[in-house]
Amino acid sequence: MVDLNDHFILFVSEDKMAATIQLLEPYDADKINEKLIREWLSENKIVSGINNEAISQIASQCNESDFPVSIAKGKAPVDGIDGKITFLSEQNDEIDIDDKRSFRDIKRIPSIEVNEKIAYITDPIDGDFGYDIFGKKLPYRKARPVKMRAGKNVVYNETDKAFYSEIKGKLSVTGNRINVHNVYEVNEDLSMKTGNISFVGSIVIRGNVPTGYRVEAEGDIHVYGLVEASYLKAGGNITISEGVAGLKKAEIIAGGDINIGYINQATVEAGHNIIVNNSIIHGECVAKNHIYCHSGSIIGGTCSAGVTIEAKEVGNKMDTKTEISIGVNKAEFDLETQLESAKRTLMSEITKLKKLGDGLERKARTGGGLTSRERILLLKQKNSLHVTKDKLAKIEQKIDSLNVNLGDEEIARLIVTRALYPNVELRFGKYQRTTDSIYKYTQVYIEDGEIEIKPL
Repeated sequence: MVDLNDHFILFVSEDKMAATIQLLEPYDADKINEKLIREWLSENKIVSGINNEAISQIASQCNESDFPVSIAKGKAPVDGIDGKITFLSEQNDEIDIDDKRSFRDIKRIPSIEVNEKIAYITDPIDGDFGYDIFGKKLPYRKARPVKMRAGKNVVYNETDKAFYSEIKGKLSVTGNRINVHNVYEVNEDLSMKTGNISFVGSIVIRGNVPTGYRVEAEGDIHVYGLVEASYLKAGGNITISEGVAGLKKAEIIAGGDINIGYINQATVEAGHNIIVNNSIIHGECVAKNHIYCHSGSIIGGTCSAGVTIEAKEVGNKMDTKTEISIGVNKAEFDLETQLESAKRTLMSEITKLKKLGDGLERKARTGGGLTSRERILLLKQKNSLHVTKDKLAKIEQKIDSLNVNLGDEEIARLIVTRALYPNVELRFGKYQRTTDSIYKYTQVYIEDGEIEIKPL
């Protein structure tokens, strides 16, 4: 019997997805048949994707120039195609992260009619397993369905997999919910005439919000003018076309995105992103995802984001202390540190009070009783112990309610397109570093447990 190893050599690709045969010595086709070649491949554990045409070609005599011959080829897995949602209604006031560098235009608030079709869902297409030439099954990425739900005043129709509006109002997409909110409009500055505003839908103010007002909406808030030292809170997105001059008293809080002209001495918190057209000056800013300040600087104050912070400049030539925290909420991190310290102090006090009480009670049981002074001391001890335990319980409850972590510091980034100045305190989770020189066109991230500052 002919030993095929004397005439051929088998090459297997590194990924085990292909095998080729190379000729070593000329062979007599009369002494080789397809069965012998298949058995030889089987001995080499090649069982999948076998090229039958190539086997026939070798068995019927191949010229030396025909080699190498592809004898087997695996099948690559086919990844699933995710489901998608297609919006039929305009969403001009929503933030397109892919186009996040152009936010100068005032965004028009779109309206939705009753029973208008808002969007439809395309189902995911499942993938298929692959296999290598040795018959090993190769996994594929499973298709993910769209996780979008009907929110307020929106219904979902299973028949055509579409979302419809139940009212005339404003479209708002926050997270994985589609909502249509009624809109309350104020066509002037807020004043004593309008008073504070609280509305279940969205609010549009075509003027300014002076100092001392409160504006609260379950939907979105759009202010075309300036916000001073006032309080704005929205369940959806907030847009302030001019900016906020907060005098250290303004609070701007949104469940979605905050798109704003500039921030000066204000507290700004967003459930998704903060997008600033100009600069952030001595602001206290917290965003669950991103803070974008592409055209301006971040000077002074604290900025915390879960994923990235991007700015033209961070800090300034005067070395103004500026705090950047990514992956953690700086304010809540500091508060947690203070509360943990207070907790340790209270636990130490409880231990001392228990020791004092145990000693007095032991004397009362075994000795000749307590003196009047000792009885008063025992009563004070019991009262102090009760008060201290109550304080400890409240502190522990407060610690549990904190949301210190915003994201994963391992994937967090600070991107500075012009200059990162000295005296900028950088914090990525538990890691901390303060800049001591100017860095141009740089990015900052965690690598091997250290904060690295490297060129873009």
